[in-house]
Amino acid sequence: MRMRATLGLMAVLFLPLSVPVAGAAPVDSSTPFIRYPELEPAVDFWRDVFAKYSRRQIVFHDPYHLDVVYSVGDITNIVDGNLSEARKQRAVRDYMSREASRLGTIIRRLGKGVPRSDEERRIAAAILRGGSDVPSASTLASRVRAQRGLADELCGAVERATPLLPRMREILRAEKVPVGLAALPLVESSYRNAAHSHVGAVGMWQFTRGTGRRFLHIDHVVDERADSILATEAAAKYLRENYDRLKSWPLAITAYNHGANGMAYAARKLNTNNLATIVAKYKSRTFGFASRNFYAEFLAAHDVMAESEKYCGVAKKPEPLPEKVKVEHYTPLSTLATCAGVDTGTLSAMNPALKPDVTNGRLYVPRGYRLNIPAGTAVAFGERYAALPAGDRYAAQRNYYARHRVQHGQTLSEIATLYRTSVGALKAHNGISDPRRLRAGQTISVPVAGTAAASTVAQRTPGVVPASHRVARGQTLSHIARRYGVSVVALQRHNSITDPRALRPGQLLSIPSGSAAAASGSGYHVHRVGRGQTLSHIARLYRTTVRSLQRYNGISDPRKLRYGQVIKVPM
Repeated sequence: MRMRATLGLMAVLFLPLSVPVAGAAPVDSSTPFIRYPELEPAVDFWRDVFAKYSRRQIVFHDPYHLDVVYSVGDITNIVDGNLSEARKQRAVRDYMSREASRLGTIIRRLGKGVPRSDEERRIAAAILRGGSDVPSASTLASRVRAQRGLADELCGAVERATPLLPRMREILRAEKVPVGLAALPLVESSYRNAAHSHVGAVGMWQFTRGTGRRFLHIDHVVDERADSILATEAAAKYLRENYDRLKSWPLAITAYNHGANGMAYAARKLNTNNLATIVAKYKSRTFGFASRNFYAEFLAAHDVMAESEKYCGVAKKPEPLPEKVKVEHYTPLSTLATCAGVDTGTLSAMNPALKPDVTNGRLYVPRGYRLNIPAGTAVAFGERYAALPAGDRYAAQRNYYARHRVQHGQTLSEIATLYRTSVGALKAHNGISDPRRLRAGQTISVPVAGTAAASTVAQRTPGVVPASHRVARGQTLSHIARRYGVSVVALQRHNSITDPRALRPGQLLSIPSGSAAAASGSGYHVHRVGRGQTLSHIARLYRTTVRSLQRYNGISDPRKLRYGQVIKVPM
């Protein structure tokens, strides 16, 4: 039996007042953002998600008829509880699952009989709002979906967006893209530069690495996806590219989520560029809930941002946007902060595209990088930068990474063990989301400076080993003392360490000037061979050659290298 017939009878017998369906808005072709009547219920739903329901509320609804809302659950007790964040997330997921199952049971019961309680009558009325094409009770019951509200994040998003919007609109206008698309980051990230998705999308515009690299610079030093202005420039180009191919802004916007190839195929298969028709009729494993609703969600975001004063009041006058200056040499961020007249933390926050290894001083800001500095300071910055001593600017990046070519059957865990680093560090430095997909022959970057595999290799004077060491996980003062040929007592005294057991990973130690490696000026590293390491591994680690290592250490047969052996690595 179809649910529509059963509920039609229930409406006559049990519902004192039928629920009117809001009048559909006509299609307006004068705007690039066509308002399809068929999609308006979905637009209304997403508008409520953005502006009505908070993160403490979960909306249970049908995923194909978004005006069919079964209930709104309250999770304040979980949000305000004493659980850790991970356990709170698990508790929210468990609640969603239990409530969706309970509602499914009620819907199935309504398909077989009449409502028996106020809640069942309310759910029956909600189903009626779905119109004449509502499927069977069993189908409805099997697909109850949960959506968490976002209203309590709206004003924070508006505050983040306000200083950016004028510049964003200029960029969109320059690329001949509708300026209303400046509302799209509300859907993608709530205007957060630090946003990361579970599929590896980054930044305010949520570019994946593959798409981002078409328009932006992304490597182990800089990720321009996290720069709001640079990412907006990329998004404008990408959206314009989608429109030039699809000839429709609704399709081009949906392609931002589903891909231009996917939308072109859908339009070709159904022989239409009417997005409402595609949403209703196109069936594809990849054209799921997010893609079907992306345009409606954008329209809701556009409406909400246009009425932001209604929800958040008049925004305060924003601070002027930073200026951009081009860095002419490889330069420490701390040096650039001095030139900009701010502290390093402030300059780091102004440049979210710089990776942590740059902001914490392990790597230099790369040559050619467009640095954000406080508005009105470009002239003074240029003068201070030009006056820097030659020793504060560099012609090359710090030698912080080794390159490793993956061998057949090697895992990320084995490589991490080989170089005495962590799987997490390897994943982060190489953008690896799934370590199981590592393939033979692949080359990955290995952070080695300051690890047990190598002393800190950043240096100002070529040929001189720097007198510092960054503590690796599991290292003790005894390990470090043996590496540099000094005593534990000397290390303690030189670094004011009262309790050697309190040594922590990442801590930077100063090596006493009397150590063999730090003060001799001999121009070599001392390396203790790790378990399973070969001369080839060590040569790659220090960017030298096997032959050089053999000659420098008098090694005639590299196969006889043994665990714990100390060798010298020429610099």
